Amino acid sequence: MKPAFLLYIVFHPASDASRTLARRLHSFLNDNPVEPGLRVGTRFCPETPDRKPPAALDLAQAGRNFVVVLADAHLNTDDAWRSYVGDLGEQLDGELDRLMPIQLSSNAWPLDPRLKTTNFARAYADEDPERYAERVLLTELCRHLGAAGTPAPGDPAPTEVFLSHTKLDIDRPPRVFDAFIRHLNAKHPVAAWVDCAKIGSGDDFEARISAGASQTSMLCLLTDRYSSREYCRTEVLLAKRYDRPLVVVDALQETDKRGFPYLGNATVVRWADNPSEIIDVLLKELLRNLIAESDLERQATAGETVFRRPPEVLTVLERCGRKGAILYPDPPLGRAESHVVKQTGVTLTTPLQRVTQRAPLKHRTIALSLSESTDIRSNGLDSVHLDSTTLDLCRYLLAAGATLAYGGHIGSKGYTEQLGNLVRAYNNLDGVDPVARIRNYRGWPLPRLTVEQRDDRAAIARVIETDRPADVDETMNPAFVAAPTFFPATTSPEHRFAWARGMTEMRVRQTDETAARIVLGGTFGPTEKVNDDGTQSVKWYSGLMPGVLEEVLISAERGHPVFLIGAFGGVARLVFDLIEGVERPEATWEYQRDCPDSVQLRDLYHANGMMFPDYRTVAEELRSQGLEGLNPLLNEAEHRELATTLDTEQMVELLVKGLSQLNPPT
Repeated sequence: MKPAFLLYIVFHPASDASRTLARRLHSFLNDNPVEPGLRVGTRFCPETPDRKPPAALDLAQAGRNFVVVLADAHLNTDDAWRSYVGDLGEQLDGELDRLMPIQLSSNAWPLDPRLKTTNFARAYADEDPERYAERVLLTELCRHLGAAGTPAPGDPAPTEVFLSHTKLDIDRPPRVFDAFIRHLNAKHPVAAWVDCAKIGSGDDFEARISAGASQTSMLCLLTDRYSSREYCRTEVLLAKRYDRPLVVVDALQETDKRGFPYLGNATVVRWADNPSEIIDVLLKELLRNLIAESDLERQATAGETVFRRPPEVLTVLERCGRKGAILYPDPPLGRAESHVVKQTGVTLTTPLQRVTQRAPLKHRTIALSLSESTDIRSNGLDSVHLDSTTLDLCRYLLAAGATLAYGGHIGSKGYTEQLGNLVRAYNNLDGVDPVARIRNYRGWPLPRLTVEQRDDRAAIARVIETDRPADVDETMNPAFVAAPTFFPATTSPEHRFAWARGMTEMRVRQTDETAARIVLGGTFGPTEKVNDDGTQSVKWYSGLMPGVLEEVLISAERGHPVFLIGAFGGVARLVFDLIEGVERPEATWEYQRDCPDSVQLRDLYHANGMMFPDYRTVAEELRSQGLEGLNPLLNEAEHRELATTLDTEQMVELLVKGLSQLNPPT
C-alpha cells in the first residue's frame, strides 16, 4: 500500500547550500524517531553523474505529491534545469499535487516562462532565509493537506488558532495573550479565533465555543488562573473530544493550585516570549494530525476508531464509550499507561503492533548490514533518508522481539546511539519482554573497550569483541598487538591487510551466530562520509572487499537467508542487479583495484596462501544462485518488491513475513 503523501525537494546537484537546506527541511519535518512525533516522507531529486536533470519524477509512488524547488543561482543559470522545473509544473496533477518554488536568489524567478504566474516564496528577502523556508513550507503543507476544510492554494490561513485563555490574566505579566495577537496579526499567515471577536451579541455562547473548538487548532495559554476558569477547562475538553491539535503554552508565573488534569497527553511548550516558535509547534502538530489521520484511515479495519493522538481514558470514554477497538499512531503506549487505558474495556493497537503481533520474531537473531550507500544520490535519496529508514526498521524488528546484531563502533553520532535509545524505549512497551536485544560485534583491530565503557552499554547491548587473527602479529608490524590502539588501514598495505583479516574474522563469527541478514545500502567504492566534526570526505572501504558485499557472500556460503533492500542503491542493489544478470562495472577488478593498496593487498593474500576475491566469479555464483536461492523465505515477486520499495511499512511486511519462517533456536 503506497503512502498517501510524499514531499519532493528539487535542487541543483552543484549547489552545496541548497543540499544543506534540503537536509535541514527534511530534519525539520521529521522528529526524533524514539518519541512520537511528526514524520513526513521526503525524496530528493535523483542525481546523474553529469549533473544533468534526471527523468521525470515518479509521482505514482504516493497518492498526493508536494514538490519544493530550491531556486538559487545554480538552478537559474542552468538552462536544462530551468526547463526541467517548467516540465515539473506541467507534470503535476492540479487536484492532488502542488509545486512550491522557494526563491533563494533575487534573480531566480520565474526560472521558466511557464512559471510566470506561479508565486515564489521569497526567502532571499528574509533576514534568515533558511528559517523562512522552514516556516513557509510548514504553512503550505498544512494548507495543501486539507487543514480548515481543504483551503485552496492562496487562502490566507491554513488553520485558525483557538486562543484558549482567561481574561483574568490578560493584563498581568507575562501578557502572553497580547503577544500572540500582535504576532498573528502582523507576521504569521494563521488566523486567530478569539471569543470576543467570534461570538456576537445574542449568540449562544456555549454553542459558538463548541463550534470553534471543533474546527480549529488550540493553543492553551496556561497562566496562573487559567485552571480555575470553567470555560477554559471546557475548551480543553472540547478540543480533546473533537481530536483537534492541542499545544499547551506554559506561562505560569507563580503557582497553579490545582492543575487541570486533562491538560496532559498534549505537547507542552515553555513560554519564553517566543510566539513565532510556538506557532510553528502548533502547525507541526496540525500537520502530524493530518498525516496520521490519512495513513491510519487507510489501515483501519471495520469497527476500529482512528485516534490521531495516543488514547487516554478521557478521550476513550468521549469517543468510544466502554467498548470497541482503537488504532492510533506509533509508538505504542508503555505497559503502565496501556494497562490504565485498557480498563475502559477497549482494545488498543498501532500499525507497528499490528505487524509484529501477527508474526513475532522472539528468539530470532538477525544480522544487520546497514550503512552508507555509494550511489544513494542517484536514487533521489540522501544519508538522512538512510538513517531514518534504518531506525524505522530497527523499531519494528525490536518491537517484534528480534535480537539485532551489527558490527561497528558505538559512538556519539549516527544511528548507533539512537538504536540504544530505541532499546530503552521498547523495553517498556506493553507486551515486550525487557531484555538487551542488540549484539554489537567489534572486530580487531578496533581498540578494546574499557570495563567502564562496557558497563555503560550493558543495559542496551551485549558487546562481542573478536580476537586478533592468528595470521597477524607483531612480526608483521609492531603496532599489530593483541589489544592495539587505533591505527588506520591507509597507513600501508600491511595495515590494510591487518584490517581486512580482522574484519573478515568478525563477519564470519557474526554470521555463524545469527540466523539471517538484512542488507540496506553498503559502500562499494569511493563514498562521501560525514566526519565527527561535521566535515565531509571521500573514503574507500578498509577490508578485503566492500564490507557489506563480504557479509552477503559469507551469509550465502553459510546458507543463511539474505534480504536485499535495494531502493537506496549500494551493495544491496549491486547484488540484486548481479543476480538479475545486469552487468555492473563496480563488480570488476578493474574498478575495485582503485581502492588504495588493493594490488599490494592481493599480493599479500597470495603470499600468505589465501584466496583473493575474483569479482567475475562472485558475479557468476550470485547469478546462478538466483533470488530464491539466496533467500527461499520469499518468492521472486516479493524479492523484487523488497528490492525496489521505498515504503518502510512494505519493507517491514516482507521482512516479518520471511523472518517469521525461521526456526527459533532450541
